[in-house]
Amino acid sequence: MTRTTLEPPDLSDDRIMRVVCGLRPCRRGGVRIEAERLGSKTIVHNYGQGGCGVTIGFGCAAVVHEIVRTVADTDEPIGVLGGGVSGMTVARALLADGYRVRVYGQKWAGETTSDLAGALWLPTGIEPGETPEQQQRFERILQRSHEVFASLDRDRYGVESIPVYEPSYASHCPEYFVGGVIDEPVAIEQLPIAGPARSGRGFRTDFVHTPRFLRTLLEDVRAGGGERVTTTLRNLDAVRALPERVLVNCLGLGAKDLFGDDRMYPGYGVLVHAQPVDLGYVIHDGYKYLFPREDALILGGCFVADRWDAEPDMAIGREIIAHHRQFFAGR
Repeated sequence: MTRTTLEPPDLSDDRIMRVVCGLRPCRRGGVRIEAERLGSKTIVHNYGQGGCGVTIGFGCAAVVHEIVRTVADTDEPIGVLGGGVSGMTVARALLADGYRVRVYGQKWAGETTSDLAGALWLPTGIEPGETPEQQQRFERILQRSHEVFASLDRDRYGVESIPVYEPSYASHCPEYFVGGVIDEPVAIEQLPIAGPARSGRGFRTDFVHTPRFLRTLLEDVRAGGGERVTTTLRNLDAVRALPERVLVNCLGLGAKDLFGDDRMYPGYGVLVHAQPVDLGYVIHDGYKYLFPREDALILGGCFVADRWDAEPDMAIGREIIAHHRQFFAGR
């Protein structure tokens, strides 16, 4: 980790731009990736990524791709349900293999929860699965996602390697570092941030500037010949009426009602967007974090399970701001 003394951000009132809210598409028991029959159609499910849609999207898409290849030749059109990050990574993978792809979405990447957040490549807030087989698959998903991220044009996709600092009192979660895709944190006697002395841990991982990343995914799908259809699928009859025989379900929270999956639930989150600053590091303390996105300094956050309203809770927003001010003041 770098020994350079880093400057703290200015979090004064005139730097705060807005308080926003998003619902993470979480699933008890972990991500669902499997095929099932719906009349004459095959549905390949791919949802439940929680707050990790950017982190594990490419890995999930690789598993979906493997399943699709067992049920459809590349000359058969494939329908993708959902225009967020999960749907777009699947569409990108299938198009690259020569499939014709039509994506059905109510909202598109850039209009969804992922666009509000900063994405640190760290698999937090998601269950790896309930069985050894599911856990092994989750590790394979992480490995595959990591490989794809390493192959990207990082400037085009808005990906950069960044140091992450955790205060010593923050919980250490070794399950986030499985498979060696992220180096284990190292103890630091004094975090290299100007101000009061504070011990902690540090590691490096990728940070994703989500607006640029999502725009690029859309460009990839368009350039690959993918078609987008703006629609709302209100029931299974609407799904059965789609022309494609094989459909990939990337609807996130929408899968709860449409496909009757009661394991799905929202992870309500509040973020504060401050004026952007080229900070050069991330502060991570569970759901209290600070991300230097290119268009905003992202102050997080919270996780409230099963809260469905999408209105930002201003009391939580004020608490987030106070927490980060206190952190840099040494309290």
